[in-house]
Amino acid sequence: MTLILVLNLHGTINSSEPVRRGLEELKVSKRFTASVVTEDASTLGLLKLCKGRVAWSQIDADLLTALLKKRGMVTSTKALDAGSLKKMGYKDHGELAAKMLKDGMRLSAVEGLRPYFRLAPPKGGFKLSMRRAASEHGVLGSNPKLGDLVRRMM
Repeated sequence: MTLILVLNLHGTINSSEPVRRGLEELKVSKRFTASVVTEDASTLGLLKLCKGRVAWSQIDADLLTALLKKRGMVTSTKALDAGSLKKMGYKDHGELAAKMLKDGMRLSAVEGLRPYFRLAPPKGGFKLSMRRAASEHGVLGSNPKLGDLVRRMM
């Protein structure tokens, strides 16, 4: 089972109640938050419901490791460091990322880890429109170039 990185670009302002609930279920209810979810029928349905607010793509091991290292949080104020990883039973961030990709674990399924990443606006700004789908030269929806954008947001 593959994992998908979901990034909220618009928040919940002026969104309908079903879209708001979908964003909360995906764990990306705030602007510039990202989460890792599994690719199954219910998740794809939620992504299609929220496609005007979020961007998503498959995630690779390098990007997941970088996200866990730079933006992983144990509590709202404590970062995911080596001591926290040892308590969870992992040697380093790469081992946790490999285990998540191998087992198809959502970010919310990892015990003791916040279910989302808080990101900053991208350095250099958005190169494409935030209001259009990726197929229309924008950022939203299924976006194969999302990894580059997220790297600039870390």
